Amino acid sequence: MNWKKVGYDILWAFAVALFLRVVFGFFLGTSFPFVAVMSSSMTHDIYAMQNYYVWMQEHGFSQKQLASFPFPDGFSKGDALIIGAPKNIEVGDVILYINPKLGYPIIHRVINVTEEGYITKGDRNPAPDPWIVKREWIKGKALIVIPLLGWIRVLPTEIIYRALHLWPS
Repeated sequence: MNWKKVGYDILWAFAVALFLRVVFGFFLGTSFPFVAVMSSSMTHDIYAMQNYYVWMQEHGFSQKQLASFPFPDGFSKGDALIIGAPKNIEVGDVILYINPKLGYPIIHRVINVTEEGYITKGDRNPAPDPWIVKREWIKGKALIVIPLLGWIRVLPTEIIYRALHLWPS
């Protein structure tokens, strides 16, 4: 095996990925144009029936409203999202934000807009996030989901984190 060629190919792949991130980020108006879904918090499964549909209806949302939201069926761990500029954010939109106390991106649905910011909730989670998402935390709004493509990022990340015992709690 020609290790020099392998190293060159890996370096070339990273350079192309970085270039695409910068170019797409510029045109989409965000520094996070592509993200991989790293958790199941937006998955619609048996838990989402209770934690999303029932919870949302108990809190004043109608079936018609829920069906009209972007990504009404959620998305799964391992999917990839294309993210656009954080403009005109409304209830029902799926946003990408970074809580500075946590330091990593979170992709959740906006369930309320307040003067202080946004109340968000993962569709599969039993309760809203325990903080108000400040406008300056928001990196973008989900535009398109590409099923399974995010596993390119999820799988190596999980392997490395588990091997080094760094998995976030």
